Amino acid sequence: MNKGTKSLKNEAQRAFSRGEWRKALDCFQRHCAQEPDDLRSQVKVAELLERLGQRKEAIQAYQKVAEDYAQDGFLLQAISLNKIILRLDPSLKRAGDRLAQLYTEKAREGKSMKPLPHIPLFSELDEQELQSLLSRVHAKTFLRDEYVCREGEAGDSLMVISQGEVRVSKRTPEGKEIWVHNLKEGDFFGEFGFFTDQKRHATVRSIRECGIIEISRNELNEMIKTYPRMKEALYSLFKQRVLDLFFAVSPLFSSLIASEREEIYRRFRLQQIPGETILFRRGDPPTSLYMVKTGEVEISTRNRKGERVVLDIQRSGTFFGEISLLLNKPSMTDAKTTQPSELLELRKEDFEACLVQFPRLQSTVKEIASKRLIRIEEVFSEEGIEKAREAMV
Repeated sequence: MNKGTKSLKNEAQRAFSRGEWRKALDCFQRHCAQEPDDLRSQVKVAELLERLGQRKEAIQAYQKVAEDYAQDGFLLQAISLNKIILRLDPSLKRAGDRLAQLYTEKAREGKSMKPLPHIPLFSELDEQELQSLLSRVHAKTFLRDEYVCREGEAGDSLMVISQGEVRVSKRTPEGKEIWVHNLKEGDFFGEFGFFTDQKRHATVRSIRECGIIEISRNELNEMIKTYPRMKEALYSLFKQRVLDLFFAVSPLFSSLIASEREEIYRRFRLQQIPGETILFRRGDPPTSLYMVKTGEVEISTRNRKGERVVLDIQRSGTFFGEISLLLNKPSMTDAKTTQPSELLELRKEDFEACLVQFPRLQSTVKEIASKRLIRIEEVFSEEGIEKAREAMV
């Protein structure tokens, strides 16, 4: 960009900030005539035409830059503009199909062209699936320093940044808010609540004006009924982001490096379990280690009087079943889902293979199991607990 065009763009931005729409439009149009590849400025031209009430011209301008974005592989920006077009003229529903077609054609051109940005989930879909997805996403705009979501709020949508930048923070146990990282165009967030407990696990705030593409869990579930293959793309995304976070913060697997965690979670299988389902009873032979993805599992047993005692409630990110596996003895407790749940199951033979392959894991499991045995001590006889401890030495 030469000095003349840079000066024009700066003048356009100053006029825009002062609300001088016609002057800003004139400067942006002159700038775009000299710099036709500056798609951001072309978006400003379309926006200014809309502000000035030139709706037909605004739609044409938005359509042109949306196609340019799609042809260049910038699907998120194209989607945002398509949603604006539909707001201005709901009859233009086929515009989204055109964007999906352009994007997938670009993807098929192969390695000879510059590689497309990888967009989780979106990049995994074919043209028909992408068209369906585009019709279901929602585009939102957030002004500078505006909250996108807050930690602890209900939320089960997946969000992708189409433009701008956001700040991600979390609260410490003491209530202090700490910065985690910033996210920019193409990054996504909200996946933990989307895949697990339907709550926001971080606070996200815009650093500057930004556009967000949002897809709800319900919308994706509806799509899966028509396109079952999308479930594979979603599970791939789940493994990439959520499972690694599960395992990284789990006291059971946190001592392992990323490649070791990946080797282990490839052995887990996702199970959909109805509510009020008995997973195992006291006295059953050991079969599996479980981690809770969503839902809730009650761990209980009976004391010497035959009274049922609830030992723990396992929720998203926690695990159970390791004691009987480690001791290779019948289960000491009952486990039952209290609501429909998704559980990650590691079968006994895979669990044993992991202990052999990763010796550090064995010592960690023993340490955690010992602490849990102490919790059961109030229920079981001293003699029984002592035998269990001896078996772990």
